[in-house]
Amino acid sequence: MTKPVDSNTEEKILEAAKDAFMKYGLYGARMQDIADNAGINKALLHYYFRNKETLFDRVFEGALSKYFENMSIFSDTSLPIIERIFIYIDRVINFLSEYPMMSMFIIKEISINPELFKSKVSSMKPKAGSGLLNVLEEGMKSGEIPAFDHVVFLVNLHSLCAYPFLASPIFKTMTTSQGLSWDDNNNERLKASVKDFVTFKLSKNNKQ
Repeated sequence: MTKPVDSNTEEKILEAAKDAFMKYGLYGARMQDIADNAGINKALLHYYFRNKETLFDRVFEGALSKYFENMSIFSDTSLPIIERIFIYIDRVINFLSEYPMMSMFIIKEISINPELFKSKVSSMKPKAGSGLLNVLEEGMKSGEIPAFDHVVFLVNLHSLCAYPFLASPIFKTMTTSQGLSWDDNNNERLKASVKDFVTFKLSKNNKQ
């Protein structure tokens, strides 16, 4: 007789696995550590997920799915481009609050197994035409936004969103030494700062 799957236990496993994979990647994470952090024994962990690769796929695909959901706003042509980008910024920073090491995790996995990563992303990535680069190209052609290097803009935008999470330990040390503070609740300040950058770049008064 097959044992029933307990959704609470599965959720605990996925949360523990998410933390482990984000910190150590596929090859560095250990199933025993995941079981310990989920409060179960290793045999039960293997009952739910027969091996580490299966568990990794579930966690990775869940994270990517959430990330790509953030991009759906770019297809909403009822909104001005700048509003779509603002909503995207809100969503990405909220996402990175849940997955603060996602950017480092992706870099690590690409360096170890680029083809595996590429195949997983390709299978989940939205159809061409819904991404930020396409929206910016269309906006420049229509005159809604000024002409600028939209590839560099994309790099800057993602750097402004992701780097504060990647370098949080550095910022905490730097600010503490100056009698200031950098905690994990700066999301609204970060969003406002990134939006200031976008407003400046998309302003028609901005001279390249």
